[in-house]
Amino acid sequence: MKTKENNFDLIFEELLEVYSKDQMPVRINFKEMVDHVKFQDRATHSIHIYPAKLIPNIPYFFVNNDFFVKENEFVLDPFSGSGTVLLEANLAGKNAYGCDSNPLARLISKVKTSDYNIKVLRRLLESLRVEIQNVTVDDNESFPDVVNIDYWFLPNIKLQLLAILKTLKTISDENYKDFFLLCFSNCIKKVSLADSRISVPVKAKLNRETNNLHPFFDESKSKLKNLENLNVFEKFAEIVNDNIKRFENKQKNISKSQRTQIISEDARSLNLLDESVDLIISSPPYAGAQKYIRACSLNLGWTELSTKEDLRTLDKKNIGRENYSKSDYLTLKKTGLEEADILLQEVYLINPLRAHIAANYLLEMQQAIIEASRVLKKNKHFVLIAANNQVCNREFKTQEYLRQIAENAGLKTICRLVDDIKSYGLMTKRNKTASIITCEWVLILKKE
Repeated sequence: MKTKENNFDLIFEELLEVYSKDQMPVRINFKEMVDHVKFQDRATHSIHIYPAKLIPNIPYFFVNNDFFVKENEFVLDPFSGSGTVLLEANLAGKNAYGCDSNPLARLISKVKTSDYNIKVLRRLLESLRVEIQNVTVDDNESFPDVVNIDYWFLPNIKLQLLAILKTLKTISDENYKDFFLLCFSNCIKKVSLADSRISVPVKAKLNRETNNLHPFFDESKSKLKNLENLNVFEKFAEIVNDNIKRFENKQKNISKSQRTQIISEDARSLNLLDESVDLIISSPPYAGAQKYIRACSLNLGWTELSTKEDLRTLDKKNIGRENYSKSDYLTLKKTGLEEADILLQEVYLINPLRAHIAANYLLEMQQAIIEASRVLKKNKHFVLIAANNQVCNREFKTQEYLRQIAENAGLKTICRLVDDIKSYGLMTKRNKTASIITCEWVLILKKE
């Protein structure tokens, strides 16, 4: 008998029937569709903060849907970020492959989909508590290569973080060390001078023109006072204990371990055989929309996943990045998409850099989608989640351009869904022109 939790295949067949009548996008609300699951408390979803997370309701609908994928089959997310799709695939009894250019994202995905012995985690935490008492650090120590470390961290906080890091390095088991390193990473921004409500590091300042206080000043002042006397290890231990509880919860929700593997750092070069994946679900980045590396720069430095010098290299690996030299956009690249090229030519006359960012985004997404099509089995599906945004106040039809790219790569559009979401701004440096996303498109593509 079909219940609310396992009738998604029937629901999608109804949506497919509606779409097939006139080929018009079908409106849907995934939060209402999957309202019986409290994702905030579900398994390890909240193990670490990360910008622009995909709402879990969407992958939940598809990985628990026999129309798309069956038990023990393989789900791929070529832009896996913090592993939302991978975790939901595991919880649904499916194997998962992930790919992301950000080493912090890869660490989050690896840890949240791993299995841990709860007793060992608790025992290691107590060992760390004892060991840190014997660790001595001073200003002459060699600190991790963190961007503007003295700007973002008070001297006492900096020394305490170094003591914790030195203690974590004594853990011999790499898998368990990764767990504690991730908890350490999640502690970083909380004990920094950065405002925790903004994804990229921002510290409150006085407004020089009006001499008025920054709107976050009072909260920042309170945080500063707390930081002056904060025991960082206790803050770290609090995060560890919260995450241990999440793994206990995860073990209650999963019947058996599934294979999860981070296969690559580049969606354009997946380390998979041809036609080896049963379902692809992904929400690719937008053109110039989210500064993932900058948002994670403090974490990457303190966890020693990247040096300051390597941050620029990591940023260059991101599809949708913003940083280019003037020599890169002396001429406008052609995407081969007629409507997009006309729009980008108009933008180029106004702002050559913005036009180049968008054009290069589409060209690199073309490579990624072709690669995704290569590894997808015949008669299987690619669920592509995207939204339109703006470039120089002109509508940039991201979802439509990606759909055209996918169809040029041999995939067929069998359904288009539109999910209204609460408006949120794209995090860009162009505050005056940053667009607002009011809906997400879910494109259902099939490899025939």
